[in-house]
Amino acid sequence: MPEHFKNAYEFHPERWLGDPEYKDDNLDALEPFSVGPRNCLGKNLAWHEMRMLLVTVLLHLDVKLCEESATWSEQAVYTLWEKVPLMCTLTPRTVA
Repeated sequence: MPEHFKNAYEFHPERWLGDPEYKDDNLDALEPFSVGPRNCLGKNLAWHEMRMLLVTVLLHLDVKLCEESATWSEQAVYTLWEKVPLMCTLTPRTVA
C-alpha cells in the first residue's frame, strides 16, 4: 500500500477529506467492501427485502400507467439514456 498512499501505515483520516498534503494518494486503490464474492455481507438481504417490497406492493395495490407516460417505452436510446419519469397511479386493490 505504500505505493498508493503517503504515510500508508499511519492513521490519517484527512487523506479522504481532500487535504492537499495527500493530493497524490490513489484513493481508488482501496476498496474494502466492493471487491470479490464476499463484497457486501448485507447485499443478498437487501435484494431480498426489495423483492419482498415489490411483491407486497403488487399484491395490495393496482398499478395503472398514467396518461403522460403512455409513450414511455418508445424513448430513443443512443450512447447514454436519460430516463424520463414513469408515472403510475397506485390504488388499493379491491377484493372482487
